[in-house]
Amino acid sequence: MTKEFVKYMAYADLERAYDAYNTLMSVYENRCGGPYGARIHKEYFAIRDSRDNIRQEVVNRSRGGSDGQ
Repeated sequence: MTKEFVKYMAYADLERAYDAYNTLMSVYENRCGGPYGARIHKEYFAIRDSRDNIRQEVVNRSRGGSDGQ
C-alpha cells in the first residue's frame, strides 16, 4: 500500500490492514527462520514497507496531519 493510498483509509481499515501485514510478515519469518532469512524474498520487503506506511499514517493522524475518511 502506498502512502497516498493509506492517507484516505478509514482508521478501522488501517487497523485491519496492519494486522494482516503483520500476519504475512510472520508467515515469511516463520518459514525462513526469522526476519533475516525472510529478506531473501522481495515480497517480504513490499509487505514490510506497506505495514510501515500504515504505521506512519497512524502516527501522522495522531499529530493531526491527516484526517482519512
